[in-house]
Amino acid sequence: MSLLDDVSIVVTPNGYKAGTLFGVIPVPTEGAEEITNGDFATDSDWSKGTGVTISGGNAIFNNSTANNNGVYQGTVFQANTQYKITAEVSNYSSGNVTAWSGSSQNSTSNESFTGNGAKTWIISTGASNGYFLLSSATTNGNFNIDNVSVKEYTAADMDVTRETAATRVDENGLVNYAEVLGAEEITNGGFNGGTSGWTLQTGWTYSVNSVDYDAITNGSGVQSQISTLISGLTYKIDFDLSNIAVASRIGVYNSSGSLNYIAPNSNYTNGSYSLYFQASDSTIGIFAFSVGDSFTITNISVKEVTRDNVPRIDYTGGGCPHILAEPQRTNLLPYSSDFSQWITSGVTLTANASTSPSGSVDSYLVDLSATTDSRLVNNVGVVASTEYTLSFYLKKHESDSNGTFPLAYYDGSNYIKTYVNLTDVWQRFDLTFTNPSGSTFGYGLCRKGTTSDETLTRCYAWGGQLEQASYATSYIPTTGSTVTRNQDIFTRDGIGSLINSTEGVLFVEMAALSNDLSYRYITLSDGTNSNYVIIRYYNNSNRISAYLVNSGYVYGSTAFTISDVTSFSKVAFKWKVNDFALWIDGAERSTQSSGTTFSSGVLNSLYFSEADGSGNTFYGKVKQLQVYKTALTDVQLEALTT
Repeated sequence: MSLLDDVSIVVTPNGYKAGTLFGVIPVPTEGAEEITNGDFATDSDWSKGTGVTISGGNAIFNNSTANNNGVYQGTVFQANTQYKITAEVSNYSSGNVTAWSGSSQNSTSNESFTGNGAKTWIISTGASNGYFLLSSATTNGNFNIDNVSVKEYTAADMDVTRETAATRVDENGLVNYAEVLGAEEITNGGFNGGTSGWTLQTGWTYSVNSVDYDAITNGSGVQSQISTLISGLTYKIDFDLSNIAVASRIGVYNSSGSLNYIAPNSNYTNGSYSLYFQASDSTIGIFAFSVGDSFTITNISVKEVTRDNVPRIDYTGGGCPHILAEPQRTNLLPYSSDFSQWITSGVTLTANASTSPSGSVDSYLVDLSATTDSRLVNNVGVVASTEYTLSFYLKKHESDSNGTFPLAYYDGSNYIKTYVNLTDVWQRFDLTFTNPSGSTFGYGLCRKGTTSDETLTRCYAWGGQLEQASYATSYIPTTGSTVTRNQDIFTRDGIGSLINSTEGVLFVEMAALSNDLSYRYITLSDGTNSNYVIIRYYNNSNRISAYLVNSGYVYGSTAFTISDVTSFSKVAFKWKVNDFALWIDGAERSTQSSGTTFSSGVLNSLYFSEADGSGNTFYGKVKQLQVYKTALTDVQLEALTT
């Protein structure tokens, strides 16, 4: 019998959207329609809040008030169940369209939408039946809603919450933001329809499938009339440059001509580029390429970009990807990659000297050869007797042989150096230290000190980061101030039909970010800390444990110490009455032959944290997670974990 015959949940580094990591198994299925009169054919079956009417086959929101004032139907939802909600939005001008659940209409779904078109929500209900409500999450909602559908939804998709942007290493080995792009906003971005949809200002001419810019004193723009940009949202602009004589500044302007964005890159070469900007005008976008330049541009694309809450599928180390879950961290260095803003002594800096790990030509050549006291540092205040971790992406100059290069921090008296081995491949290096006293000290690349063990005195550098922590996490770009990336939170409620509470197996292929002696949990539960199954990293070095808690009592407690929790291990915990076992990497490591389990239908949630979704969050890497509805045999568990 194949293991796939028994598996009920499979989560891998798979497809995603903002707020959701899609499960692989089960294939999503939808139940019967729960809504009556979802097409608003009549003014019946729905209760209406302030500012909402039903007419002409639509629920019309006209300056409707926020939150629980919308259209709703009573007792649609069942307890602890997932639902898929769809609706069509038209005549949109303002507000945030959102779906709610709960008998008091006070439990929001995980998404709000703006703009016209089809909208979809996946929500999980709580412990009681609930009303279904569609409303505006902000005051003065103005839009129409039609074709509303609510159906029970069976899937293992996980909710993902971070509420900030975050970087990852992509399949090409590049460091970039995890993001989701919307639909194309530009018409005729390749100019294969001539200049249709565009207005060319002074200095611009049309050529085949492109436009040319010829230098003038004050610069000018090429405009595209766009009716779909929404003020306050972030957009990504892609374009190709060629025939460059000079291309120094590329910006985005709103309809009034006010500057919205200037690209930080001041040395463009022929190639493809991406810029990001926040729209400040809801009806028009203007792209200005200006100030004494000369070049050809084509293949302009503009798409809405979402970065908050986007799951990170990370390829660090190459090979198969993993789901990345990290704690909240702050990069204390205000200019992470603009080293011209750092403190220098005896240093020669060359900007835009090489292609960086981001894929752009924006790394610096740092030359410390002038003197043994040469240094490139950033002065940051620290807390006494507290661990910090400094990190950089570095590689050697192409004319040098492989060799050592100094990272350093200042302890109040001396620069304390560590030497890293540079090659012609970008690598991320880190240095963890504790200052004896709190003060403002320098941290960075430094030859100053009592020894000179470095064999290299220059390197390419990018992506400096200083974190108040015992280990480095993913790169957090900064451009003038510190930046905080929130923690990653993974949850899935309402999946009781996919879990057999009486017996089963929880399997995870995982690696810790650090052997930092902290608890990090993955749990199946009823949403409380009274009933759950757990696999966790323990607060002892390199220790993994697993057990079951039934009505607050612990059963099947098992544990095993592995050689290195930062390397991937395949871990499975089996639970069955009087039969518990922990398997790791192809071997049974610990067993318990007495203990009870749950009655049917107790477990209904999956969390990367404690059983109630609160503390002891799992921070680490996950290549796969599986749940089985039967207690697998030893032969099956060996195959699963090998």
